[in-house]
Amino acid sequence: MKISLVDDDDGLRDALQEVLQRAGHEVRAASNGIKAAQLLREWSADLVVCDMLMPDSEGFEVLRSVRRNTPDMKFIMMSGASGELSQFLNQAPLLGADAILQKPFAPNDLLEMIDGLVTGKTASSASNKTSE
Repeated sequence: MKISLVDDDDGLRDALQEVLQRAGHEVRAASNGIKAAQLLREWSADLVVCDMLMPDSEGFEVLRSVRRNTPDMKFIMMSGASGELSQFLNQAPLLGADAILQKPFAPNDLLEMIDGLVTGKTASSASNKTSE
């Protein structure tokens, strides 16, 4: 699967790109929404995995652009926001996101969500499943 990965956190973006590539996906990454828009114009992805809060252009702007230009493309919105900001992540499906993912999450959570979107057998959200 061809995946566009968008996150302003260099370390997380690099780690997720490696996880996705090891799982057999072709991945291209962008560090913000403006670069994501350019990437998506130049490369036909099957799925976008996008952070919600980024400088320059937020994930919701990327989501609106994807839905306007390629309505069938799968879209996962993720966020590490806490408190009141975390409630915005729950709005993503109302704006067209196929699934949401609360950071931090295990790499397998993302891989299972992607597999579920491909097969049509996914929950719309996931979160960190560690026990304390």
